[in-house]
Amino acid sequence: MALAADTTVRSKPGERKGRGFFLTLIIVSGIAILGLAFMFFMGKDFFIFTWQKFVIEKALVRALPPEYTVEEVEHIRQSLIGFYDAARRHKIPDEALYGLSQGIQNILADQVVTKAEAEALMAFVQEHGPAPPSPP
Repeated sequence: MALAADTTVRSKPGERKGRGFFLTLIIVSGIAILGLAFMFFMGKDFFIFTWQKFVIEKALVRALPPEYTVEEVEHIRQSLIGFYDAARRHKIPDEALYGLSQGIQNILADQVVTKAEAEALMAFVQEHGPAPPSPP
């Protein structure tokens, strides 16, 4: 009669089980903490970068009325990018920055910008934008 061979792997005395799970948990927690720290310290800059590059450069410029000339579209684009740059340099309060962003989001909801909406954006930028430099 043949004896059945025991093929199960037995742990050595003193060897700990679950070490891989614990290391994975530590790594995932560290990544989450680094992500939160990044958003805490760089969140406003990241917000401004994404709005400049994707919302203004791509969506808003394409949704402007077709009767606008290239120069008018470029003026609107440069004014909005300058507004966000001034906000990055802390020359514009956060309330104005987020108010403009919310206004752009509402305007782009239907993916069409009317002439009145574009003029309202420019009026907001003129009203809340940085003060022009004083003459020497």
